[in-house]
Amino acid sequence: MSCSGIPHDVVIVGGGMVGAALAADLGQRGWRIGLVEAAPPQPIEPDSAYRLRVSALNRRAADYLDRLGAWHRIAATRACPYDRLGVWDGNGRARLTFHAEELRDGARYLGHIVENELVQGALWAALDACPTVVRYASRYASRLSPSPFGACIHLEDGRSLHGNLIVAADGAHSRLRQTAGIPLQVRDYRQSAVVAQVRTRTPQQQSITWQRFTAEGPQAFLPLVGPRASLVWYTTPDRARHLAELPAEQLREAFEAAFPAELGGLEAVEQRASFPIRAQHAHAYAGPGLVLVGDAAHTIHPLAGQGVNLGFRDAEALGRLLAEATARGQAPDDPTVLSAYARERRRDNQLMQSSMTAIRAGFESQRWPLPALRQCGLRLARHAGPAKRLALRYASEGPPLG
Repeated sequence: MSCSGIPHDVVIVGGGMVGAALAADLGQRGWRIGLVEAAPPQPIEPDSAYRLRVSALNRRAADYLDRLGAWHRIAATRACPYDRLGVWDGNGRARLTFHAEELRDGARYLGHIVENELVQGALWAALDACPTVVRYASRYASRLSPSPFGACIHLEDGRSLHGNLIVAADGAHSRLRQTAGIPLQVRDYRQSAVVAQVRTRTPQQQSITWQRFTAEGPQAFLPLVGPRASLVWYTTPDRARHLAELPAEQLREAFEAAFPAELGGLEAVEQRASFPIRAQHAHAYAGPGLVLVGDAAHTIHPLAGQGVNLGFRDAEALGRLLAEATARGQAPDDPTVLSAYARERRRDNQLMQSSMTAIRAGFESQRWPLPALRQCGLRLARHAGPAKRLALRYASEGPPLG
């Protein structure tokens, strides 16, 4: 079967953080890229109102964004670095604090907390320097037409785009993945998260991000620039709905009553949202003429903030493997190329997904002897230098790529 459409080497459906990163990666290599995104990001200035959704970008993600020409724009606007990560069990006194200096490589920070829309906007600005990237402000229609070389997608505005490879970067509810008939393995944690952007009373906390684990679920503090923070409260779906509907002052009081003293007090809750917590993993990362990246392929429990970092690693790996394949004379949709990508990325993503599930289960269970074992484990980890540095390096950089 053949299809006609505007020709591209690769068509990326979804211009969020991961899709835009892949477009910049391939565009800098001179590839002809079509990037489809219905709602291009709005610019964020240093004095703009804060956006609610934020991510904890590790050092490897920041390095990748720097290579793509986006990090300097992010840093010049607002990105809050943190050099410590605290973890403790809400029912005990044992604590574990990771310090950037423990990495012994001159590291000054472990990561940055940055608004998702700021990252996306910086990547879109970086695309201005990529003349071979064409952006299409449209939605993807529900048809994907395979061809002997890649595939065609058909947009809602009537246009068709042909790519030697189609990339689904269209999120956890990916229509492209559904159209391709790729099933999902879904884990429902029967938990919801209440996310709030707040003004704090103690800006001196801004160099640390922490999590306390309770039987109800984790509580997290993510620092933002100035006397601000993003708070995440994991709880039951019913309680999350109740909290999300409270007046702002009552929600502020609820946070102060439930969160530990390290919160330091809140001046106000300025934004809030609630969403269910699920993990999902695509049974396959590729189909005929199609490959999945980011949330279209996998989502994990967000307690460690690793989701977007895994997505950037997808983009980084796919860009590298496609460039290597082209140098060998292989087509972008060659099954051996896509299989190599799937093998490399599934291993990393599955390990992180399993780790997050195990950490959550281990910390939240109150069945004897787990509470005592948690306390012993945290005390031991606090003094286990090599093991602690290994965990710290994985969190800040991830496993070796390639």
